[in-house]
Amino acid sequence: MADKQLILVVEGTAALGPYWVTLVTEYIEKIIRCFSGNELSGQKLSGATPELALVVFNTHGPYSAFLVQRTGWTKDIEVFLWWLSRIPFSGGGFGDAAIAEGLSEALAMFPVPANASQSLQNLDVQKHCILVAASNPYPLATPVVSLSIPNIDQSENAETKSETCLADAEAVAKSFSQCSVSLSVICPRQLPKLKALYIAGKRNPRAADPAVDNVKNPHFTVLLSENFMEARSALSRPVMGNLTTNQGLVKLDTASAAVLGTTTISS
Repeated sequence: MADKQLILVVEGTAALGPYWVTLVTEYIEKIIRCFSGNELSGQKLSGATPELALVVFNTHGPYSAFLVQRTGWTKDIEVFLWWLSRIPFSGGGFGDAAIAEGLSEALAMFPVPANASQSLQNLDVQKHCILVAASNPYPLATPVVSLSIPNIDQSENAETKSETCLADAEAVAKSFSQCSVSLSVICPRQLPKLKALYIAGKRNPRAADPAVDNVKNPHFTVLLSENFMEARSALSRPVMGNLTTNQGLVKLDTASAAVLGTTTISS
């Protein structure tokens, strides 16, 4: 297991498609390259290569080919960027998206503390998640993966169990701080409900949000966790991008998902 992990949770509907190249070029690729290069303040630091993974979610209903899909982990930046360039944005776009399912799928992929006495402050700077969406979350509670974390009174060897429960997106977002995973949000629109998810996922809801230079796209929402130092550093200096969009070459498996479809995006 890598010391540092990042999962990108992306809305796969047509609502996000028109903004995707801009989002990747101006924000996502810069963050990924900085995070994978262990670069802070322009200096390359020693350490193991971080792992990257992708979760794509769609909308509820018969017009979506899938609900949630995910890749495995990779340490290869170019492979990860290739995955991003092959997301087939389609369907949905007219209603609320399955954000709760996407976030819970990502959360289940992260290792969680073996017990509550483990240092949470150390873990939350190691595991990061970025939600990239252009739609509001589905308002009703739906079946999602629920992680049962041992409390401090339990044995050091107590196991963390994965179960299913009913929850909405905000309830899932609150679980991120409990699992020591930072949650950031990037959206090409101003959606208060997505900002509410970001606030719900913060360790300290009253903590000031880090300032982000967003002059090029003032209508975008860019909310970076105060614990995601690499992301904050990445957006302060230019990085050359090489994303090539060709969504017709490779498509995700469009088999219907029941509650949480987890089809792997092959490389």
